[in-house]
Amino acid sequence: MNSIQLNLSQSVWNSNLLCQELEQFLQQNCVQIQQRFKVITCVLEALSNVLEHTDNQCEDIVIIMHCNQDRITIDLLDNAPYAPFGDQIECPSPFSISGRGLWIIQNWMDQVRFQASVAGTHLRLSLLRS
Repeated sequence: MNSIQLNLSQSVWNSNLLCQELEQFLQQNCVQIQQRFKVITCVLEALSNVLEHTDNQCEDIVIIMHCNQDRITIDLLDNAPYAPFGDQIECPSPFSISGRGLWIIQNWMDQVRFQASVAGTHLRLSLLRS
């Protein structure tokens, strides 16, 4: 299994280096382009939600991505207090200007799990490789 850990910073977030790092890692692991798009989009949506809805700064977030033959797993760790979500997120109205991120994540990933961690919140996303 190949893994990468990224400790997010404001400069990485602002410069788009995160997308480049994730893309490069996924390419090195022969992940198909459609799956790379899904993974990167879901990671960005999850990070945006953490930054928008908590008091966390970029420096408070760690991303760990694992790739093996059958699955891509992304662990997003932050120190915000854990807030449980419902099992099924509904897509917002087409006229809503926000609220699609969790719906996209839940519908594009094969498994989504939010849980409390010692330091705060742990989000685990998994996508089966096809």
